[in-house]
Amino acid sequence: MIYIELNIKLKKVLDLLKKKPAILAFVTICNSSALAQVDIGYKFGGVTTDVRSNPNFSDKNRISYQLGLYLNLDPLPFLSLQTEVLYTRTRVQNIVAVDGLKTGMKGMGYWSVPLLFQVNPMPFLRIGAGPQWNFHTNRYKYRITDDQQAFKNFMSLALDAEVKVSGSTRLYIRMNKGIERFENISDGKSGKINRWEFGIQRSLMKK
Repeated sequence: MIYIELNIKLKKVLDLLKKKPAILAFVTICNSSALAQVDIGYKFGGVTTDVRSNPNFSDKNRISYQLGLYLNLDPLPFLSLQTEVLYTRTRVQNIVAVDGLKTGMKGMGYWSVPLLFQVNPMPFLRIGAGPQWNFHTNRYKYRITDDQQAFKNFMSLALDAEVKVSGSTRLYIRMNKGIERFENISDGKSGKINRWEFGIQRSLMKK
């Protein structure tokens, strides 16, 4: 009797999946995610930063550094998803005093969290793109009129390429284009930070 009841329940489930393709697709995705390869590691490298759309700041490239951790998920052989927690040191120079912000070089830190959707056209190559959130670590250091913060958090668009050079090591280069203003200056200009990021990415799980 138990065997017959189990067969009847199984048949009902299969009939439901045939009638509901969306449910079948969801189950397939979940199953693929469960079998996906997970990679965790660290990365470090250099950064060049320049400011666009605000003439109060110098547009010259400023060199600094970044480091952090990454998590990569490979649900399919040709598709991967990567997120990171990066500390990125950023330097900008304002050449005009506005709203009480003195001229000079401003050293800032950002915690950056990208979400990259990557394709793998070749076994050694990943190409990805996605949003990146940049959270200011010392935004209270610089003040403008009425004791407001001079700088703030912002979002950027990351375009990324990674080349595998060994079982555990990849070289990366990323263009990070600011899509939100990074400053609170009230002169009608919307400054955006652009960054080139490059360096080494090493897995802690692969040899």
